[in-house]
Amino acid sequence: MGMIYLGDHIAFWLFAAVFVAFLSIAILFARLLGPLKPNPIKESTYECGQAPYRRALNFRIAGFARYFGYAVVFFALDAFSWMVLTSAITLSSKPVSISIASFYVLIVLLGIGYFLSEFRKVVG
Repeated sequence: MGMIYLGDHIAFWLFAAVFVAFLSIAILFARLLGPLKPNPIKESTYECGQAPYRRALNFRIAGFARYFGYAVVFFALDAFSWMVLTSAITLSSKPVSISIASFYVLIVLLGIGYFLSEFRKVVG
């Protein structure tokens, strides 16, 4: 008995359709069968051990503004780590290569220092 070849794109879309269908059914069953008992504790926002300062329903915009700086620093450090990793692998000992990598490190560290100084002004 031979195997049926669907083709690459058909197999992908078939997998995507099965995935979306299964996910939709799982969400529907969870919504229908799960208990819905709202209370103030469930509606409060969990903020990594910090006391919540607004209701959970109003948190979308306020939470985004509150944690935006952390996201910027995370992405800056993430890009910084990839730059250091790739430069450590491919960096030659030429002065031009070392100066370019050092300049990039200086820019990232100045940006993080500026963020931390502004953060201290805002926080206290």
